[in-house]
Amino acid sequence: MEIRIKSDDLLTVPKAAKQLGRGKMTLYRWIKANKIIYVDLGGVLFIPKSVVARLQNEKAAESKKSAEKGAVE
Repeated sequence: MEIRIKSDDLLTVPKAAKQLGRGKMTLYRWIKANKIIYVDLGGVLFIPKSVVARLQNEKAAESKKSAEKGAVE
């Protein structure tokens, strides 16, 4: 099976971490634990933008849920 990925679809770990508001070491731990998909190109690790977007959406949903829960209490 062949998968084609454009370099425009990838972020370095530090850039992905910055967009997510997390430390880059957190992302490296997630990679090591196979919690997120990554691409290894010659020893440089990249995170697909689609994965970053999914994580941002999950974070936003959690924040919204927490805010709604706080408003009810």
